[in-house]
Amino acid sequence: MEIYSYPQLDEQIQATVLPNGLRIYCVPRADSEKTFAMLAADFGSIDCHFTIDGQTHDVTPGIAHFLEHKLFENEDSDVFALYAKTGAEGNAFTSFDKTCYLFRCSDHYLDSLEILLSFVQSPYFTPENVAKEQGIIGQEIRMCDDDPGWRVFFHMLQG
Repeated sequence: MEIYSYPQLDEQIQATVLPNGLRIYCVPRADSEKTFAMLAADFGSIDCHFTIDGQTHDVTPGIAHFLEHKLFENEDSDVFALYAKTGAEGNAFTSFDKTCYLFRCSDHYLDSLEILLSFVQSPYFTPENVAKEQGIIGQEIRMCDDDPGWRVFFHMLQG
């Protein structure tokens, strides 16, 4: 494990890489009342393909955001209901280059971590819930089209 110290911030980061390539970072804070965990995938809104074992797979643009939403559903209930049982708050976001799933809690950290690791590894898709999600994402896109700040930002990027 490597340790990165930032004395000017009174912070320390502990880092390691598991044999499967998963990078883990821990920022211990003895005085914090909450614990926070995030799983970040290096796949975001600009990504339209990925490579596994040397084979490239093309995917529909927007798949990262779609998965951000869909992974919170499972066959029995939604993940937010599972987090509620542990007292945790779950969330997710997609940026241009990554998709992140996270939670924060004050108790039952290991139970909440198990929920996080479980739902990102076991997606649940049905034709019905996929169609529903396509409609929701369409609404979100239309909302951004009506937001002047987003319009200016994307026109600036196009320029």
